[in-house]
Amino acid sequence: MILQTMDIKYILQHILPSPEMLGITCAYIESETVRYKQYGSYDAVAVQREGVRLLALLDEVEQTQDARLWRKWQSRYQAWQKKLIQIKFKALVHGKYNEAGEIILYVNALREEFAKYNLDYVAYYQSVLVHERLHYLHHEAVMQRFHATTAAVQSAEYKKAQAYWFGAGADAGYVRTVKETLAEFGRFLWCREQGYTELAELAIQNLSGVRAYYPTYPYAGMRGFCALYEKNPTSAVSAWEELWQASLTSWQEAYRLIKLHKPQNKPF
Repeated sequence: MILQTMDIKYILQHILPSPEMLGITCAYIESETVRYKQYGSYDAVAVQREGVRLLALLDEVEQTQDARLWRKWQSRYQAWQKKLIQIKFKALVHGKYNEAGEIILYVNALREEFAKYNLDYVAYYQSVLVHERLHYLHHEAVMQRFHATTAAVQSAEYKKAQAYWFGAGADAGYVRTVKETLAEFGRFLWCREQGYTELAELAIQNLSGVRAYYPTYPYAGMRGFCALYEKNPTSAVSAWEELWQASLTSWQEAYRLIKLHKPQNKPF
């Protein structure tokens, strides 16, 4: 199947019941290993202490009315805000696609998630599988673009395709955000089409915290796409397809499209 132009509705109709129609041939593995990914750059305690110091400095500014001190406070406050939205945290890894052609689902993480939110386990399991299979298709689309789907591993075509996929010459945060926005919003659309309202709503709820404000937090782009979907589902699907197309030629351009759909009056 040619994946350069993505028909998301067709993909979501076949991604679970008949993946062979999409050319999905990867190995499929369940693992009981518990894995975490860490996000953010700054320690929470240090950021909290800086906040306390800023409050004390603000008191001093108000008492002295010193213009120089006010400018100092403004500068430090702006720097602190950037740290605030990039506090370190760990998140359970639910699934993984790797370029060796394997999809791994971490079942203990899935069990913890479905128990925490009282979800339908089979539906949640399937939705994570959809997310990982979308990563697979995205990788295959990149390979097609570089004419590397049947190329030898040592060929120039294959090396160029893999270099692009891993973000050579691009901001790593931008690349992660584009990849995860494509896979996660596709999962969101699948949940909507299947009638799994709770799962779709959970995707939105998980983005309501400060973590989703990170400019390059992998799921940051979901906030804007979900907001667009609530206003106009057709426009949201079109925006998703446009993002897919852009990601095959420029991670920077794709990230720019994500920013166009960010909610107003929010950082990122």
